[in-house]
Amino acid sequence: MTKSYLFIDESGDPFFYANGKRLIIDNEGFQPYLIIGLIETNNRKKLSQEVLSFINEIKADKLYNSIPSISTHKGWYLHARSDHPEIRAKFFELIRGLDGFKAHVVIARKNIEIFNRKHNNNSTEFYFDVLHHLLDAVFKNKVNNNYMIYLSRRGNNSIMHFEKAVKKALKSEKLINYKLEIVPSKEMHELSIVDYLIWAIQRKLIKNESRYYDALLEKYESVIDLYQK
Repeated sequence: MTKSYLFIDESGDPFFYANGKRLIIDNEGFQPYLIIGLIETNNRKKLSQEVLSFINEIKADKLYNSIPSISTHKGWYLHARSDHPEIRAKFFELIRGLDGFKAHVVIARKNIEIFNRKHNNNSTEFYFDVLHHLLDAVFKNKVNNNYMIYLSRRGNNSIMHFEKAVKKALKSEKLINYKLEIVPSKEMHELSIVDYLIWAIQRKLIKNESRYYDALLEKYESVIDLYQK
């Protein structure tokens, strides 16, 4: 049995309401998408070493290590939304040249009618339903595999709901074994690759700027668009 590693991250959030059940659709700051993505690899060590080497090179380079986001954060790690544009461009070039992984992404366009009807007005149910669709794309037609599955730690994530989404995606498949772990993004260098792949899609959707997505197109094995209007 081969062993595969899945690294899962997200962009946006599953929320439709603020405190007190105040609907925030169309308000400033509302996130119109929840995007969850992952990379699958059999050689996580190589990917981790590539990202760590990149980070160390940036920290040692006088051209880049004085950038505030790097110089003022001892535990700086790659995060597309907050990285300096020059760092972002360099890391995209690194990802373009990397092999040994496949990416899957699910885009959930936030629809209040579907949220109320299908997800019982519950942001946790919404999040893990999207995650289930993502995992279903990976596990489809898979047999005889061992999986180690890492989910980036965020506010609504819990191991109980995480396992429920995995079991739902596996259905009655008995030949797939797995272990689950929820981890901080800064401690798993492989998650930076997922983060950048998701950011490229978000940039295309929100800013209508597709060059990042187009540059990485061959890295995506599947991109599923849910709840289209």
